[in-house]
Amino acid sequence: MFLKRFVFVHWGNVPDGEFEFGPVNLFSGANGSGKTTAADAIQTLMTAAHENLFHYNPGQDETTQRGRGGKRVRTLASYVLGCDDGSYARTGRTDGYIAGVFHPTQGETAEPFSAIVAVRAWLEQSGKQPLAREEDLVFFILPSVEVTLDMFIEERDGERHVVRLERIQEALIARCGRRAVERYDQKRAYLRRLYAALRGKRDSVTEREALAAARAFSRFMAYKPVTGINQFVADEVLERKDLGDAIRSVSSQLKTIHGMEREAQLLKDSAQLLEQASQHTQQYIERWADLETLRYIEARAGYDALQTSYLEACEERDGIARGLEENESELKLAAQRQEQIRGTLISLEAQRQGIPALQQKDALEAERRRLDAQVASAARELLTQDRQLQDNLRAARALEGLINAPSLIADLPHVTGMEAQRLLRQVCDTAQAGDDDVSGLLQRDLTGDLAMLERHLDEARAA
Repeated sequence: MFLKRFVFVHWGNVPDGEFEFGPVNLFSGANGSGKTTAADAIQTLMTAAHENLFHYNPGQDETTQRGRGGKRVRTLASYVLGCDDGSYARTGRTDGYIAGVFHPTQGETAEPFSAIVAVRAWLEQSGKQPLAREEDLVFFILPSVEVTLDMFIEERDGERHVVRLERIQEALIARCGRRAVERYDQKRAYLRRLYAALRGKRDSVTEREALAAARAFSRFMAYKPVTGINQFVADEVLERKDLGDAIRSVSSQLKTIHGMEREAQLLKDSAQLLEQASQHTQQYIERWADLETLRYIEARAGYDALQTSYLEACEERDGIARGLEENESELKLAAQRQEQIRGTLISLEAQRQGIPALQQKDALEAERRRLDAQVASAARELLTQDRQLQDNLRAARALEGLINAPSLIADLPHVTGMEAQRLLRQVCDTAQAGDDDVSGLLQRDLTGDLAMLERHLDEARAA
């Protein structure tokens, strides 16, 4: 980038106007012609009049900011008010502007832009000598815009006047558009954006880079005799550095490195501990996985066994259910058959009730059942009497044997007399004559054999 155009409005005693520059420019003229004033304007634009960066009157070597030969030290406010050795060309509240248009050099692809410094100053006359005071300071960056003098002049009451500071932003927006006008109220913010635009960037550089660039420009503008190229490079190009700071920096870095070594050792030890922990963890995980696998296999085997039992029980349940269904079907069929048979029986019974022979047979069957019950009752009594008779017979035979014994005859002659023996003999003979098998007779089926039944009855009566 190079400075192509510069605009002065209320700057020193330079007439308001535009000045075109080329790649190389030469300022020449007698003393007091304005060489220093123009150079200070350029320096103000490039340094924002930042403290400890700019040095007015560079051509007169007034870098210490002290007057020489009785000349007053120049300030930004004094330039706006047109001060020249204590006299002021503009004594009221005045707005001044300096603007530069920057163009890319051959080979650069960046777009041109404009930078503007707007200052309002007023003259304080309460002291012995009038003193220029700065009231307001504003900066503008206009990307892709080339400012001209007429942007700072407006018509009021039929006359041309400088645009007031409070309206300059609106005037620029009206001319260039709102997106093309960037306002900065802080010097450092303006310098960051200015030197970024000089590099072709759309954002801002760091504050350190901006201040270093502004300081280098200010040193370049200052007047110093050149004794040799080495001395010029050492003083103007290279930055002076304090070796003490460098040594302290190296010492601090060494301490930092030593601390980093200790931290590295701690990290190494921690890494080893982590590696050991990782190995133990891996072993634990493997053992846990084996244990869980065994548990799973055991659980799976139990599940399979239970599943098999469950399936068998389901099959058995299904078989039982099928059997129950079959039984229910058979029961329903049997009930149907039973109902049919019952109906048939009822029908046959009804038919039977209408036949006389069958009615007589039924009456005989009823009579037979009644007689069977009477026979059974009499048979029980007859068997009881038969058992008692048999017991009596056995007792009589025993007494007969005892009476005939010689010892008893000698001891009991009145018991063993002839009359007693005769009675016992008669009882035994009667028992033999009426001896009949009552139990066999009762168990014998005499149905249809009435003659045999009558003969047995006669024998029983005779006995």
